[in-house]
Amino acid sequence: MISAKLFNPFALGNDRFPEFARRRATGGAAWGEAPYPEVGQAYYVFSHALVSKALKHPSLLQAPPGAYQATRQKITANYALDLLTKSMMLSDPPQHLQLRRPLAGALTPSLSARLFDSLLSTALHLTQKATEKPDFDAVRDLAVPLSFSTLENILGIDIDNPWSMGEDAQCMAKALEMRPEGVDPDANDACRRLELWVSSAIDKGAIRPNGMAAQMLAEVEAGRWHRDDAVANIVFLLFAGQATVVDTFGNALVALECFPDQRKLLEDGRVSWLSAAEELLRYCAPVHYAGARIAANDFDFDGVAIRAGQAVVPVLASANRDAAVFPAGDQLDLNAAVSATLTFGTGLHVCLGQHVARLELAALLEALFTKAGGWRLDLPRVVRRPSVLLYGLQTAPLVLPFA
Repeated sequence: MISAKLFNPFALGNDRFPEFARRRATGGAAWGEAPYPEVGQAYYVFSHALVSKALKHPSLLQAPPGAYQATRQKITANYALDLLTKSMMLSDPPQHLQLRRPLAGALTPSLSARLFDSLLSTALHLTQKATEKPDFDAVRDLAVPLSFSTLENILGIDIDNPWSMGEDAQCMAKALEMRPEGVDPDANDACRRLELWVSSAIDKGAIRPNGMAAQMLAEVEAGRWHRDDAVANIVFLLFAGQATVVDTFGNALVALECFPDQRKLLEDGRVSWLSAAEELLRYCAPVHYAGARIAANDFDFDGVAIRAGQAVVPVLASANRDAAVFPAGDQLDLNAAVSATLTFGTGLHVCLGQHVARLELAALLEALFTKAGGWRLDLPRVVRRPSVLLYGLQTAPLVLPFA
């Protein structure tokens, strides 16, 4: 039976998981507060089965036709959202497939696997350099530069200042945030800076051949894309291509402090880095809510009437802890044979860079445990990202045993 009390994602604070567990145990879904003011009350789904169903449902779209277009126009009056609606993430078929198809072949599992040696080499270098200090920030000194180094290679664009760009990408993400009020104007400013940077790189001919950015520009040259499509998707990847890894890595450090027995498995080499990364991606999901899907028509969703224009919000972080699929549930188990995680979504909008993200996290773990053994997270100095949608750390200060 679904609870009659409205679910309020804005009232949960940082420890959301007990409420997620309660919702899974009381029907797996509930009507809740509007995820943003342009839409009304939404239907939130918490179980793995219902989240999977919502992400794959053909009637749940980003921008369905009909009366919802008036709402869409209000949303895209915002500068950042207007740009991001041209990206793969916020587009529907057939536009989504037109944007995704030319890029999908660049990030297959086999091609992504070829990047691992380079990723590990970079992670080891960054960690070695960081350990020369008495303490260091694992987000700023390791995760951010590694993720942007990877983006440089994949996109084929040189990124001179990853820390500044990372701050802009995090700020721009506020435009995607679940919110009871309007969009933070800082998000628009950050989006403008990123858009100008990408446009300037294109105009200066700073795009290297054979990268994804060059593939996008080839689509523009062939008349299949507009230039705005290329700019929007590069800007989106500058955010999405680092947020998952940076936030999961920070969350993983907290989790390993909370589960010392699991940390010992890594210290003793009793679990592979890649399998550990898979379980940490489940347990430490960096995106808690998938973007609101809007009903294109009236339909029945698991016995509940959803009307055209209503929003359905899949709660990814809750689905990842559903004991019906993952026996560990709200516990961390690095020995678990993890499969079917929804960290990267599923269906049409499944994350394009998921295979690379897994390898980046594995490389960061291996580098940290082999080059900075005995590290400890300074929990009182940890600062968590102030966000409902995204779950990660702004700072992750580590202290070394020989400091």
